[in-house]
Amino acid sequence: MVYAYGDDGSDEKKERVTAVAVIAGYDTWWEEVEPKWIARCNGIPFHAKDCESDQNDYKDTPHQENKAMYRDLVTLLAQSKLGGIGIAIDLVAQKTIFPNSLPLAYYRAFLETLQRTAVVAGHMGEVAELNFDISTENEFNAGLLYSYMREGETDLFNWLHPKISFVCAKDCARVQMADLLTYEAWKALDHTVGPIKRTRKSWAALRSTGRFETYSYSEGWFNDLKQDLSSGALEKKVGFNQGDYQKWLTDRRRQHNLSNLFTFLDWIRRRDEGQLGV
Repeated sequence: MVYAYGDDGSDEKKERVTAVAVIAGYDTWWEEVEPKWIARCNGIPFHAKDCESDQNDYKDTPHQENKAMYRDLVTLLAQSKLGGIGIAIDLVAQKTIFPNSLPLAYYRAFLETLQRTAVVAGHMGEVAELNFDISTENEFNAGLLYSYMREGETDLFNWLHPKISFVCAKDCARVQMADLLTYEAWKALDHTVGPIKRTRKSWAALRSTGRFETYSYSEGWFNDLKQDLSSGALEKKVGFNQGDYQKWLTDRRRQHNLSNLFTFLDWIRRRDEGQLGV
């Protein structure tokens, strides 16, 4: 069994970037680094953004001490056997290109972490059990998406555990490690699209191991998606259009929201696989 722990994050106002990251490894790998992590945190449940900005639990600690803690935790993660992936989405690009769309960016990032975790688990020949710290507002839809996507994609079905668990980062050092990678993922994109342009030493240290990576989606990806929608290419690929979705909502007396959109997509999958009578 492979154990994967994930977290999400964004800038304070959730206006520029959102990111989701997951770190995975055998339980013995986690057990090697976990006590060292807890000891270095000095009794404070680690939160990357707060530590770097001297906020909340770190507000009374000198800045240099907080920087040293962050640097040491990056080193512990880099020296471990664990590996991880972070996915960051440019919210400014999404709002500019799709101004009236549902807040799908978060779930796009979440879904890709699932897919990449399944790939890693497949390479290791082990099923991955996922544990995420996800905000209450996203937990239901994340669980729904996990269930639907696992049933719909062979690789996810084969390599991901049937159940996803949601845990609190404050009580789980492993999720706190994922929080650090999440922060690095959204900072990597934010320092590309935001006002400050630079490469973080902490991210360079993680990436140099060859076991940690981040991917970003910005204007180019959203423009390509818009073009596919406009040309009809996406409709041909997925086998339905906006009218099909609207009819499905009307027939069932439902409203357009994320939960119903995910349920519709699962209905389309089951229809195309011949699992539906009509």
